Amino acid sequence: MDKDYLFYQGRIREAQRLRNEALGQILADGWHGTKRLVTRIARVAVSLLLGVRHPQPH
Repeated sequence: MDKDYLFYQGRIREAQRLRNEALGQILADGWHGTKRLVTRIARVAVSLLLGVRHPQPH
């Protein structure tokens, strides 16, 4: 095999690995943010259903 071919194959594999790692991190961050948002919405919904009233300023 040609040395240049092997060199570029290695570079391509490394670039793909880094891309996949970055995509995984983006997905993990997005999932974490989504879970926080869903939790916040659920808490508000439960408080509204239970009739918990927050004092309103006069």
